[in-house]
Amino acid sequence: MAGILAIGMFLSQGIEDIGARANLIGVDFGSSFMKATLVRPGKKFAIVENTAAKRKTEAMVTLGTENRLFGADSLLASGKYPLTTFAELQRTFGEQFDAELVQKMKEHRFITNEIAADERGMVAWKVTRADAGGEESGEELLHSEEVVAMLLQYVKMLAEKQAEASVRECVITVPSWFTYDQRLMIRDAAEQLAGLSVLQLVHENTAAAVLFGIDKVDKEAQNHTVLFYNMGGMDTEVAIVRYSHLNVSEKSKKLTPYIEILAEAHERDLGSKDLDLVLFDILADKFNALKEREGKPDLRTNPRAAKRLLKEAAKIKEVLSANKQASVKVPELLDYVTLQLTLERAEMEEKASELFARVAKPIEAALAKAGLSMDEIHQVELLGGGIRTPKVTELLEKALKVKELGVHLNGDEAMCFGSAFIGSNSTMNFKVAAVMLT
Repeated sequence: MAGILAIGMFLSQGIEDIGARANLIGVDFGSSFMKATLVRPGKKFAIVENTAAKRKTEAMVTLGTENRLFGADSLLASGKYPLTTFAELQRTFGEQFDAELVQKMKEHRFITNEIAADERGMVAWKVTRADAGGEESGEELLHSEEVVAMLLQYVKMLAEKQAEASVRECVITVPSWFTYDQRLMIRDAAEQLAGLSVLQLVHENTAAAVLFGIDKVDKEAQNHTVLFYNMGGMDTEVAIVRYSHLNVSEKSKKLTPYIEILAEAHERDLGSKDLDLVLFDILADKFNALKEREGKPDLRTNPRAAKRLLKEAAKIKEVLSANKQASVKVPELLDYVTLQLTLERAEMEEKASELFARVAKPIEAALAKAGLSMDEIHQVELLGGGIRTPKVTELLEKALKVKELGVHLNGDEAMCFGSAFIGSNSTMNFKVAAVMLT
C-alpha cells in the first residue's frame, strides 16, 4: 500500500494545471472486479470509491424490476434475479455465438442468463423484464456492449461524484488476448454508450509494469528484466518487461525511463473463479449425496441454489487460502435442506489438479517468445487475487526456481494506477514524468 501512496504523491508533485480543468480515470475492467483511479489537475492520484466506500467493485450488474443494481448490491440480488444478473462478462464479450459452447458454459460455469445471438452472430442476452407486480413487460435483446457500458457508466458516475466535476477521458485495461474486434467493441461501449472518450486501451500487465517502473526500479538501472505473473479471476497473464534509461535529448543529460514489453503469454481459463467452480462441484456433490436429497434433482439444475452455492464457494476459497480446513454451513440451501460439513484444503487441491498443472505454462510460453531463460530474469512480481492460493505460490516457486516471489505492488490496484499514469501522459491537460513505453 505504501508504494501506491508514494506514486500518488510523486505524480501529484509533477502535475501542472494548464488551464483546462479536465479529469480522467484509469479503469481496470477485470473479470471479477472493477477498479478506477481518478486524475485531477493539481491533485494526488486517488482510487475511486464506490457507494459503500470500497476501493473495488464487483464487475456485475443486475436488472431488477425497477432499477439497476451494481457491485455488492448486484451480488446480493443475483440469487433473486439469476436471469438478469450479468457477471464475468469477459468470458463472453465479443465471442461468436456457438450453441455447443453456450451449453457448456451453462453446464460447467453455471451462467444462468438466456444467451442468444445478435445480428452479428455474437453473444447477446435475451432479457424478459417484469414490472413491480411481477407481470412481464416484454422481451429485449441486450448486446454485450450495452451491458459493459452500464458498468462503465457506473464507474464514471462514481468518479464524477468524487471529483465533484465531470469526467470525460479514460484509459481502460484489457486482457492481452483480446482481439481487434473485442477492442473495438469495448471502445464503442465506452464512447458511444457510456459517454467516455478512450485515450488508450492497455494490457493489464503493461499498466502494472509502468507503475512498477516509476516507483520500484532503480533510476539508473539498465537492462533490468522483470517477469510479471498475474492470476486474475478469469485468466492468467504473464509479461516479461525490460527496464532501462535513455538520453532522449542532446541538450539535457537527464535520463528517461524506457519500458520495453519483451513478451506476453496467457492461459485463458486459469483463474481464481475456476477454483471457485472446483469448490462448487465438491460442495454440490456432497449436497446431492445427502440422505435427504435421495431421488431429488441435482442442485446444479436450480439457478438460485447454484448461484447461492457459488457465492459460498468463493468465501470458502478465501478461508482455505489461510487455513488447511474450512467449516461450511449453508442453511436451507434447497428444499429446506442445510449443507453442513468440514472441507479440507487437500481435497480442493486434489480436485483442482488439472488447473494447477497449467500454472507454469504461460511462464514457459513467455520465456520462449522472449528468447530468455529464468537465469536472465532479475525479478519476479506477482499480481492478482489468484496468487493468494497457497498451492499456486508453491508451484510458482518451484517453476521459477526462486525462494521468494516479489509482491511489491498492490496487486489489486496496480493496473488502475498504471493506466491512470498512462492516461495522464496521453493528454495535454497534465504534465507528468516522461516515460517511454514500447
